[in-house]
This record gives sequence, structure tokens and C-alpha cells, in this order.
Amino acid sequence: MRIANIIRRLSFSEWGGTETAVWNSSKKLKNLGNEIEILSTTALCKTKKEVVENLNIYRFKYFYPQIFLSKNNSFLLDKKGGNPFSFSLYGHLKKGEYDLIHSHAMGRIAKIAQRAAQKKNIPFVISFHGGNYDVPPSELKEMQKPLKGSIGYGKLIERIFRLDGDIVAQSDGIICVGKNEFELVQERFPRKKVAHIANGVDFSLFSKTIQTSFKSKYNIPENRKLLLCVSRVDYQKNQRALVKLLKELISKGENVHCAIIGFITSPSYFNELKEDISRAELTDRFTLVEGLPPQSELLIGAYKDANLFVLPSIHEPFGIVVLEAWSAKLPAIASAVGGLKTLIKNGENGFLFDPSNLASMTRAYFDALDKKELLVKNAFREVIDYYSWEAITNQQLVFYKEVIYDFKKK
Repeated sequence: MRIANIIRRLSFSEWGGTETAVWNSSKKLKNLGNEIEILSTTALCKTKKEVVENLNIYRFKYFYPQIFLSKNNSFLLDKKGGNPFSFSLYGHLKKGEYDLIHSHAMGRIAKIAQRAAQKKNIPFVISFHGGNYDVPPSELKEMQKPLKGSIGYGKLIERIFRLDGDIVAQSDGIICVGKNEFELVQERFPRKKVAHIANGVDFSLFSKTIQTSFKSKYNIPENRKLLLCVSRVDYQKNQRALVKLLKELISKGENVHCAIIGFITSPSYFNELKEDISRAELTDRFTLVEGLPPQSELLIGAYKDANLFVLPSIHEPFGIVVLEAWSAKLPAIASAVGGLKTLIKNGENGFLFDPSNLASMTRAYFDALDKKELLVKNAFREVIDYYSWEAITNQQLVFYKEVIYDFKKK
């Protein structure tokens, strides 16, 4: 099968959940004998063509249809929330030979991909990685801040090139990584082919024995319990809640330290986080690492050295990092939001909490440490049984074949 995997950006120095999913599923699809291309814009990486681990990666010029958009705000859109055009991407798709085009991006990139699929008379599949129908209004407002003061002409271009339809309604297949959004899509589009296919994890990577010590590298005292949060530093991920949690735990006599590892997609939020830590006089109790490569031994070492993983997001379609923690046999607690409510079975493989309620977070911390052995055993078994990339990719292939079969019957 010949597949074009499309993602808004692919930079090996700026990694997130969508990149993890696209990269790992593409590798597995390639290993199974399929021809795979990964196509993206040049956002955050200007290398137009490269071959990495036998995968062809193509990146294309793009632009934001905004007058008076500053370079800084354009950069912020590259980081998160950007909705660009790329006509050179469209040209490449039109020339390529594919059996199916799969967009892991929404917005105009998805519309361009869908139009190319339509012109080539091949099926178009779209995946929801960051949420589409269940994003909180507060997050949407934050994402639109870089557009303030600029004048948009994107809708005009969409009308001229007939890209102004509902991309979800025009798709031939829809994949949702989160159960919550899967149910919403089924409700809105009852006649559409929709699948709930979760993200996966390379559990062998995070479960392997390594010599690297994260605590030693960052001078964290051995006698401190280490709370670990791996996620983009962003208002969505809500790391500021961890400052309140740490202060509360210390007041209860806990000797704790918190490590936050993640690429910064909101510099203003990162500054607010640092100010919170300083005001709480907890500078010596926090270690902030501005992102580590996805296969870094230091990242694996952080999971190995930690006592508890915590993800306080206010919105989370899935949560691949929870699978990484489970693979490293690290117990996890997380917000009772989005896909995390399905992923974590409270009291069985982790604990859920209300991210706006300090008492709820504190209780989850103590409960998880108290039931650590049970949580680790159940979570590790679940990762192996349900969340390997082999299992996830096989589900994708079955879905692709069903979409192609239905498309040909039309």
C-alpha cells in the first residue's frame, strides 16, 4: 500500500504526541512492506528532504494568510495552533502515486490534502490527535492570541480554491485517538466510517535497563521523592498546578522534588511557571528541562529515577506520556479529562484527579504511592497487551483497507 502521512510540522528538536504517533506508526507500516512518505511544512525545520531510518520526509514552504503578522507571532503559531497554506505540498500530492492520503493535521493543511485526494480519486483519512470538537474555549482563546492585530484573508483563499467545506464531512475515514472525541464524531456523523484507534508506545525503549542517572545529571538529592511530568510546556498541560501540589506536599512533611521535561510551545506560560516557582520559594525543588529527544537516555533515566508520574492537563485527547511511564514501571496519576479518563482506570492502573482541586491532586499522590505495586503490575500488562505500536499499526491497516474497499464501491 502507498500512503502519504501528512503532519503540520516535523522537527526532531521539537517533539510532541502527534509527532510520536506519526513517526512510530510510519516506521511500523514501512516494516510491513508499505510505501510511506511523511509530508509536512517547513515550520521549525527548514530541511526540505531527508531520509531518516529508511523513511522519506518531505517538507514544504507555507504561509499564514495574515496581514501585519509579526515574525514572533508567526513563530508562536509554528509552535502551536498555526493554520497555514502550502501550495507546494498540494503540488507534491497531486504528482505522487498513492493509494490513500492520511492527514494528521487539521485546518487548511487537511483541506489541501483532501482536495488532492479528490483530484486523484483516492480515499482521504483524517486523524484527530489534538482534539477538534472537545477543545475548551479557554484553550482556543489562547491559541488565537498570536493573531491579534493582524488581518486574515484565509477565508478568501479558501473560497477561491474551493477549500471552504467541512473537512470532516468530506473525509472518507476518521480516526480518533481519544474515546471521548470518537463518541462525539459518531454522534455528528453517524454514516461516516469512524474508528477509535489509540496511540501506542515502544515499551521496549522505556523498559530497558540503562546506566544514565537523571538525578545525578541534574543534582537532585537521592533522598527526595521525584515527581515527573513530561509534556509540552503549555497552558493546556497546566504545569503551574504542580507548584501548588509540591508546596502542599512539603507542608505535609513529604521530601519531594519535581522535574518538568518538555519543549516550550508557550513562552509566556513558561515564564509564568518560573515566576510561580520563585514566588513559592521552591526554586531548589524544581528541575525544568526544556525538552529532550524522544529516544534520549536522559529521558528514559528520568522515568526510571522518578517515584511518580503526574499529568495535570486541562485538556488531553489521549496522553502517550502515560504509556511511557507505564512502560518504565512508573505509577501515574493524571487529570480526569478527555482520553485520560478512558486510559486510566481509577485505582487499577493509576489514579485520576480534578486538576483544579488541590485536595484531589494530593489524595491521588498518596493513593498512588500506597498502591504502587498493584498499579505498576496492571499498567505494564496493559501496555504490552493493548498499546504496542505493532497492535496499533495493524488496526490502522485494517481500517485503511476497509476505507479503500468502501471507496471503490462508490
